Amino acid sequence: MTKSRWILLIIIVGLTGFATVQGLRPHPPPPVEVTTSPAKKGTVTRVVTAAGHMQARETVKVSSNVTGDLLSLSVKEGDKVRRGQVLGQIDKRLEETQVAQYRGTVASARAQIGQIESGIVQDKRDLERVRKLVEEKLASASDLEKSQTTLSVDQGRLDAQKELVKQGEGQLEQALYNLSRATLTAPIDGTILELSHKVGERIRGSDFSEDVVMLMGGLSDMEVKAEVGEHEVVGIHVGDESAVDIDAIPDKQFRGHVVAVGKNAQIKNAGTDAEVTTFFVRVGLDSPPDGGLPGMSSAVSISTATHDNVVMVPIQAVTSREAKKKEQKAPPREGEMKVASDAQAAPSAPGISDPPTKASTGKPKPVKVVFVMDKDGVAQMREVHTGIASRTDVEILDGVAEGDTVVDGPYRTLARELQDGQKVKPAPKNATGSDKPGPQGGRS
Repeated sequence: MTKSRWILLIIIVGLTGFATVQGLRPHPPPPVEVTTSPAKKGTVTRVVTAAGHMQARETVKVSSNVTGDLLSLSVKEGDKVRRGQVLGQIDKRLEETQVAQYRGTVASARAQIGQIESGIVQDKRDLERVRKLVEEKLASASDLEKSQTTLSVDQGRLDAQKELVKQGEGQLEQALYNLSRATLTAPIDGTILELSHKVGERIRGSDFSEDVVMLMGGLSDMEVKAEVGEHEVVGIHVGDESAVDIDAIPDKQFRGHVVAVGKNAQIKNAGTDAEVTTFFVRVGLDSPPDGGLPGMSSAVSISTATHDNVVMVPIQAVTSREAKKKEQKAPPREGEMKVASDAQAAPSAPGISDPPTKASTGKPKPVKVVFVMDKDGVAQMREVHTGIASRTDVEILDGVAEGDTVVDGPYRTLARELQDGQKVKPAPKNATGSDKPGPQGGRS
């Protein structure tokens, strides 16, 4: 074999060995494709959304305590009326009879007062005449006493008769009030929402049960009554700005403000695993829509808090992982082992305890984290504390600085697969579909 062949054989063997060694050497996994966004400063507004229905801010049931047939109705559903306008008439013949009766009673009682007053004037004259006769020894003292007694009796009759007149006037006033209630009038400016009776039907007026003739409300002042969960209602205050979407008017959004926050809890499925606690929140519309009617389905978006000039990241960039394990301290020396064991066995001082690091199941408690990509393309897991969140962004209190590049998708990679120190490679968002937040929306 010639020298050149030997050299060629050695080169082939060397290349084969090098290729074998390179093939057996472990290769790092390829970078994971992720989408990224820069952490930036801006304004974050916390928004609470809830569903509800429109209603008139002021709703009034029109009824009467007068029993009788409904003789007429001068309005129909949808009519706008002014306060004091006549709406209908109930048969009032019985009330008119009572008014006439009590007027006669009062007139008779007043006439009796006149007669008694005339008698008192005569009694006083008789008393003066008897007193003079007594002075002249022409009448006895008993005659004087009889005249004084007669005057006192007539004065008592006068006082009693005046009280009878007041009693009759009170009965007359009540009869006039009952007569006025036979005529139905509008208590407020508003719109007729519903008619509960027709002409000819009998109205059963009572102080103990209400027989509603019609329902009216002020459609110029509309509001949405929405149900808000117990965890979100604590951040809502009267006066908070709100945006209102009405299903029947899909092309326009209306502005409003919170006018009332309910204090009475609405508990559904009490005592079951599906128990839900909500509170009613009323949002008044600044400019009620034309054609808006009570009962229309609506949705409110209430701005409960706004923080300006804060560091924020996309809401899907925040996920939860187990906290990083802290570095273990060197084992104690032989002389310190006894002291350490005694310290562990000693009970803690009252009211002082170490912060819990594990849940009741024994597993480490998850913490909120954000993966930040450094300049070498390595994902670094950082524990963060968050503030308020909007629909798209969340406020970062610490752990991330302005300008850091954070990983915000894909959701599956970010929530489960991505690990601290893993190589990543930016990819277009439309390639991974990570522009939509995951099911937990980064709030876990």
